[in-house]
Amino acid sequence: MLSGDGDHQAGTRSEHGSGRGSGRGSGRLVAGRYLLHDILGQGGMGTVWRAHDQLLDRPVAVKELHILTHGDEEHRIRLRRAVREARAVARVPHPHVVGVHDLAESQDRLWIVMELIEGPSLAQHLTEHGPLTAQHTATLGLQLLDALVAVHAAGTLHRDVKPANVLLRRDGNAVLTDFGIAVLDDGEFLTTTGELIGSLEFMAPERVMGAEVGPASDLWSLGATLATVCGGQSPFRRPARPATLHAVAYAEPTLSERLGPLRPVIEALLRKSPHERPTTTHTRQALHHIATGHTDPEPLLPSPTGHTTRPTPTPTPTPAPTPAPGPQLADADTLTRGRQHPAPAGHSGQSGQSGQTATHTTSLRPTPQPSSSSRGAKRLGWTLAATAALAAGVAGSLFLTGVLPLTKDPVTTTTRQAVKSTTGWQPVRGMTIQQGDKVTVRFLSGQWTVDHVNIPMTGPAGYTTAIDQSLAGAKDCKIKPAAPFGTLLARLTGQQNPPLHSAGRKLTFKAADEGTLQLAINDIADRCVHDNKGTLTVQVTVTHQP
Repeated sequence: MLSGDGDHQAGTRSEHGSGRGSGRGSGRLVAGRYLLHDILGQGGMGTVWRAHDQLLDRPVAVKELHILTHGDEEHRIRLRRAVREARAVARVPHPHVVGVHDLAESQDRLWIVMELIEGPSLAQHLTEHGPLTAQHTATLGLQLLDALVAVHAAGTLHRDVKPANVLLRRDGNAVLTDFGIAVLDDGEFLTTTGELIGSLEFMAPERVMGAEVGPASDLWSLGATLATVCGGQSPFRRPARPATLHAVAYAEPTLSERLGPLRPVIEALLRKSPHERPTTTHTRQALHHIATGHTDPEPLLPSPTGHTTRPTPTPTPTPAPTPAPGPQLADADTLTRGRQHPAPAGHSGQSGQSGQTATHTTSLRPTPQPSSSSRGAKRLGWTLAATAALAAGVAGSLFLTGVLPLTKDPVTTTTRQAVKSTTGWQPVRGMTIQQGDKVTVRFLSGQWTVDHVNIPMTGPAGYTTAIDQSLAGAKDCKIKPAAPFGTLLARLTGQQNPPLHSAGRKLTFKAADEGTLQLAINDIADRCVHDNKGTLTVQVTVTHQP
């Protein structure tokens, strides 16, 4: 597990020449059980030791956190973060996520005991052996993607995915480690005044710019990591920190030709807007395509979110005038409330507040202007325009004669809303849903609990079977008896006794009637929410076919 402070790394790797040494304090016994040996690495948040668990007689890695268990408020805040780190990782039993065994308080410090990974980090492997092939990179990418899916399902963000935080087991499989700056989305951010924690060149643009982060942010960092280990260079690294920040926020990635079929996947993951990045399903399909030996790239990965679409104007036979200087519409970036993404540095994005922000997306990417030397390109453009006009004329005549049906393009509207655990059914405002509309509810971030004193936080899928069964005495509090406590629920009003949907991380359905979409936690509002806590942020997309 690495420290993740952005400048120094400390790891659970045990290879020769990677920070090993006698280390002051070697031979100490921690919590009466863990005998410390040599130092494996050091960083801003902790020191990682090779140790031996004398109770279970097994080698372990022990992370000594540089946090005293007593002190001022700042120390207590850091202590809570450390505890959350250990608990977050311990909830993710996954072969590609480092295993956490114990959290101990000893010698006025916190110690996190985890499995010992006998292998180098991806960063060290890259330094010693050079870049990986596209197929090998895709194989490791699949493992890391599955690890991130498990982490996100536990309501956690890693926030520092990079080659130094990926360890390789002896069999070559990848292990995601260092959740030192991961947080549960409870409103407490791991930044200090004027300081970003993490590695700048692997931070998603929205995090660099102080906007809301979510699972898509970790996928961006995964894309930067895969580009680095396959291409041999970081896509956004610059000589100075300000230049690196600017590159992450605004510049196109510098990608090596070595990526080959991996390039479309990387380009899709590194889109500036998180809503334009591919889903984990599409990413997995593309990586599997390459990992299984296909050298032809997959088609361009689709965007995970919908857009408000506008019908394309029918070209007329008259030649189009030369475009005036300025940005021209193209299929590219998003426009939200008149602001182009990404926003300027310092702009704050959504932070999970109640209410919603409707996002109607068009395109806004500057189109290169023709020069005086591009007459041949102009003639080609005029030829294509004339061909399009002829095709439009033929199609128009077919419409008039009834050979082709006259149809309109679907219109898609997207909004974002916070769903509170302390309130009952909450309407999604600003959206009118009609019969036949396609409705999608997608979880973005956040956590909640139905008993903040005794029960841990959970995500949109609700609690595990074991925890849900432990709450059987309060089963009358459930809105949907068949779903676990804490499940994100959705219903469409407008009919008597509307069906209840378990939304989970994503729900898509076709509206059987017109009405208002409502969301709630699986816990009855009027009697049982006094001990609830937390909020989820969701994205709602409605596609209407006129």
